[in-house]
Amino acid sequence: MNQEPISIIDVKCDAKKLMKGRLGTAIKINIIAIIVTVTTLSMMTFTVYAMIKDTNLMSSASTTTSLGLNPSEVIVSVLQDAAGLTFMWSVSWTIIDWFNNPKKNPRFIQTFQIFNNGKFPQSLLLAVVQSILTFLWTMLFTIPGLIKHYSYAQTYFSYKLDLDAGKQANALTDYITRSRKIMNGRKWELFLLDLSFIGWHLLGILTAGLAYIYVIPYLNATKVAYSRRLFKLNNEVSEEQ
Repeated sequence: MNQEPISIIDVKCDAKKLMKGRLGTAIKINIIAIIVTVTTLSMMTFTVYAMIKDTNLMSSASTTTSLGLNPSEVIVSVLQDAAGLTFMWSVSWTIIDWFNNPKKNPRFIQTFQIFNNGKFPQSLLLAVVQSILTFLWTMLFTIPGLIKHYSYAQTYFSYKLDLDAGKQANALTDYITRSRKIMNGRKWELFLLDLSFIGWHLLGILTAGLAYIYVIPYLNATKVAYSRRLFKLNNEVSEEQ
């Protein structure tokens, strides 16, 4: 695998160039992701406030944790993560299409392409497998789970390449394996990319989620820009794209 460093500045420039003068389009194809982010932020804020207000909640949570994991809660958590992954993949695929054809603004309906390409069951199954693997690694401790999160970060892009080419790997897990291999030695690099958005997330929090109208499209486009450069370095994406 090509280990040439990928510049955070360069991928952010790629994202800004794509969005320049077309912020409305960027917001449109990310609108649900924006709503989910702001809603999640609001729920987390309310939960923290409630825990501070009622210290009994904290002791109750500790007691529950010490009793072990509820299997049904684990299943629900994994399925929720998989559903979130599936939707985010579809949004990211729309951004990939936009990068591939920057002169054509994507339509909102394209963000649901994962449901229209005839591959939804396979896509959901792949997301479930990835969520299970990440969960199992997280059970060992938070750090291994975080490492595997970055190891599997390119599954969506690898799968999209085959979908566009009209082919499929021998097994869905091959896409997870390909992501793990291509991210070998690059997990820290992608972590630093995420870390570079800390200031933007703080702005989102300080503005009660308002700034996320810009931050989410920018962040998602940057992540796709990183993936494109990564796969180009490994000769899996043609230069003309």
